[in-house]
Amino acid sequence: MNRRQILLNALSTIAQLIGNGALLFFLYRFLIREVGIERLGVWSLLLATTSLVTLANQGLSMSIVKFVAKYAARESPADVSLLVQTALITAGAILAVLSIGLYPGARWALSFVLPAARLAEGLAILPFALVSLWLNVLGTIAQAGLAGHELITLCNYIEFGGAVSYLALAFVFVPRYGLVGLAAAQAAQAALGLAAAWFLLRRCVPGLPWLPRHWSRLRFREMLGYGAHFQWITLCQSVREPVTKALLAKFAGLSYTGFYDMASRLVVNLRELIVQANQVLVPTISSLSEGGRDVIDRIYRDSYRTVFFLAVPSFAVLAMASPFISVLWIGRYEPVFVRFVGLLAVGWLFNVLCNPAYVVDLGTGSLRWVSIGCAVTAVLNAGLGIIAGKVAGGTAIVAAGVLSLIAGYLIILVAYHRQRHESFGVLLPHESRTILALSVASALVLLPLLYSGERLALSPYVFAFAAAVLAASIAVPAWTHPVRRRLFQWLTAGISS
Repeated sequence: MNRRQILLNALSTIAQLIGNGALLFFLYRFLIREVGIERLGVWSLLLATTSLVTLANQGLSMSIVKFVAKYAARESPADVSLLVQTALITAGAILAVLSIGLYPGARWALSFVLPAARLAEGLAILPFALVSLWLNVLGTIAQAGLAGHELITLCNYIEFGGAVSYLALAFVFVPRYGLVGLAAAQAAQAALGLAAAWFLLRRCVPGLPWLPRHWSRLRFREMLGYGAHFQWITLCQSVREPVTKALLAKFAGLSYTGFYDMASRLVVNLRELIVQANQVLVPTISSLSEGGRDVIDRIYRDSYRTVFFLAVPSFAVLAMASPFISVLWIGRYEPVFVRFVGLLAVGWLFNVLCNPAYVVDLGTGSLRWVSIGCAVTAVLNAGLGIIAGKVAGGTAIVAAGVLSLIAGYLIILVAYHRQRHESFGVLLPHESRTILALSVASALVLLPLLYSGERLALSPYVFAFAAAVLAASIAVPAWTHPVRRRLFQWLTAGISS
């Protein structure tokens, strides 16, 4: 296990996500001012609908990470080259067909959920959205080739550079062309990302041509065997967000869709900050899976303790800070946004705590219960969401989505512990119980403010002071926590090695 490379990958991932989060803040403030929250809801819904095209590549992407790591360890660049070319040709052809087939269906879906006043604009940006998604998928495959070589740092450079270019292009195009300009900016950013990823991958893989032209049935079948399960997992994961946004647009309106998109991006960005740093272990676990069960079990326990230590206080502080974030980001206290942040923070916290088990399952190829858990999430999200939308409206739709997320990923976590005979006692680390208690208590103290815009408007400084005091109460035990000390020691050893 190359500690220095894993450390570099993890740190660059964290830096990239923090940078992207900052850019996202400025982008959404700009878009709210330029196009308004309802038109932002149109864009969010359109991306959610067309993102179904990306389902065709996810199994291939994870297969590339796994098998590129395998062939790179064998020092076989010819196999790596053939593997990547096969994946790109396959995904490019399938996605082109799917995009053409999806276009009339997407037009119908938009006419069903969008009000008549917004339909023409939604249809105008649909082709741009499909093109940018096609380019993004191919760029993701090229980046997966880099990740298989454990060069996740290069992927992070590409991601951050793409976010910078997207923001810059949006500033240029949106004031002149509106949502069409935003769609064109994303398509241009996707093309730049693909070109950068392919250029860097060619430098890592000798013999890789400028354009992929070799396809191998053997490599395709090899990827398909691993990727089929993951394809199903991705399908179940990917339909959740489009379904939730479509239900919000149908039963609550486009403004709710826009606020949900902002809340979701905020919470998921925090989730990614924790999860993606942990995800860099997938190639390592893959290389250990044949004979290192004890090592993998130790990695899981250490990973879970670290994720628990980071996630519990982080999501609690985010929920507490959501009214203040609303004022900074939206320009006013928006109770819908704040409620969505609080609900999503609970759901994604459970998801993050299940991630160490999910990562080990990906690395070892044990995907059966992951498939079942993700399927349960998708089915419950649609079924409960429809009922909630008809009976209680927008907030209930999001709450139903949170319940489905928790239920599905608890299945994955419980199945992992039973299959590997892992004690359930590790799920509540004794050294983190104080942090857990303080995080829950602090969130509950400020819970009334999550639903009281008037009180916040009258006393924003009182709220900010209370939130700072409660956050500080969590910070004290966090600083003395043994995991924090171990992370610092690991960081120091990794930098000096």
